[in-house]
Amino acid sequence: MNVKAILNVIGILLVLFSGLLLLPIGIALYYHRPAQAHYLNEIDAFSLTFSISCFLGLCFWRFFPSGIEKLRDREGFAIVAFSWIVISLFGALPFYLTGACPWFVDAFFESVSGFTTTGASVLKNIDSLPRGILFWRSLMHWVGGMGIIMLSLAIFPMMGISGFHLFKESGGATSVERMQPRLAETAKTLWKAYVVLTLLEVVFLRFGGMSYFDAICHAFGTVSTGGFSTHQDSVNFFKSAYIEGVIIVFMFLGGINFALHYQMLRGDFKISLKNPELQFYVYWTASIVALTTWVLWLHSDNSSLAAVFRKAVFTVVSIQSTTGFVTDDFNRWPDSLRILMVVLMIMGACTGSTCGALKIFRIQILLKNVLRELQKLARPRAVIPLRVGAKTVEPEMLSNVFGFVGLYLAVLVASALFLIFLGVEPEVAISGTAATLGGVGPGLGAVGAAGDFSGIPFLGKWALILCMLMGRLEIYGVVLLFLPMAWKK
Repeated sequence: MNVKAILNVIGILLVLFSGLLLLPIGIALYYHRPAQAHYLNEIDAFSLTFSISCFLGLCFWRFFPSGIEKLRDREGFAIVAFSWIVISLFGALPFYLTGACPWFVDAFFESVSGFTTTGASVLKNIDSLPRGILFWRSLMHWVGGMGIIMLSLAIFPMMGISGFHLFKESGGATSVERMQPRLAETAKTLWKAYVVLTLLEVVFLRFGGMSYFDAICHAFGTVSTGGFSTHQDSVNFFKSAYIEGVIIVFMFLGGINFALHYQMLRGDFKISLKNPELQFYVYWTASIVALTTWVLWLHSDNSSLAAVFRKAVFTVVSIQSTTGFVTDDFNRWPDSLRILMVVLMIMGACTGSTCGALKIFRIQILLKNVLRELQKLARPRAVIPLRVGAKTVEPEMLSNVFGFVGLYLAVLVASALFLIFLGVEPEVAISGTAATLGGVGPGLGAVGAAGDFSGIPFLGKWALILCMLMGRLEIYGVVLLFLPMAWKK
């Protein structure tokens, strides 16, 4: 493992990160408000964080030169994993220094939740927080959604650093071979699409009567499928069917593969719409919305069908895309739907998107394999290839899917059991683990739509922090750091 190269790249990312802090500093200056007793005001907190991160970043960049050697896969894994950890540590400082999170573990939890686009929060009275802190929470989502590594891809080639391994390990897209040969240009193109989607949502939300501040923050949280809101009641604060409709559309778009967004920008709509994963995503989401609406309608008293459908479509799309915005406390829904919401948390949306969880493509492969095994029982001598759409799934990919799904479920079970061992209620432990590992945010019970994660024990918060990191980095990126073979020359 080339440790110097890893520290060099992390130094560059810290310098880029310090540049991001200028934005909340500007917001804090515009909405200036006094600091809490015994804490720094938000301007000083962001300025101090900027100074420390920029200084350390420049030191790493200067004293750990990487030369022009190309990075290998394991350096790519290490850079991505350590980047999220280090930047989340610095991202936690404003929460801690301003007193928004008096305990550092809470500040780190909030920061990791932001950069991994999880949306799980330990904060209680969000409406009372300074505007700079609220903007920082949303900005972390937006940057973490496309990925800090993807942002750096447009810059690293100029410094002689290979970007291919960073692109591959950051989960930017599953169809790398179909993207442009020059990854820097690809990164720029994807970021342009990301920015355009964000700006479009800001415009549409402004038409709905949102302030510029709320519109920008909620656009950041929607396109990135993050879920941090500027209000304690989340999107329900606005009581607007129009605003909910806009957010539903952009949450759904956030769950689509980056590569398909790229193809649509090139005008290849027919190819994109024929994508089997996208088709499954559309049909599955529509089916679950219909089922949820029907069950809620059966258990409703005086609610109209339109009101029930409005609750169902927003919640299903929010959970399926792993965004986590809420307009209704689904913790009060029938048990069958509460279980279904946990299933959606584990399932997720498309590969190569800003969402977390298992991803639909892996679910498709598992279902296709089950169908193939049934066909083999009926026709033992038949040679039946495993296909998803027109693409044949190779044995190596099938093995990778089984390995990942098995590891994902093992981590989920182990983390839930650990929380139960700490005294957390089983419902909270299971749903909280599924929500953090899947990057969703709200779970059931005390960590549900109307609750938060502040009541989780100290060690439990660290376990869920690890779940958020593992979910964002597809587990392998974190597990590899603990294997001795990865560090040997």
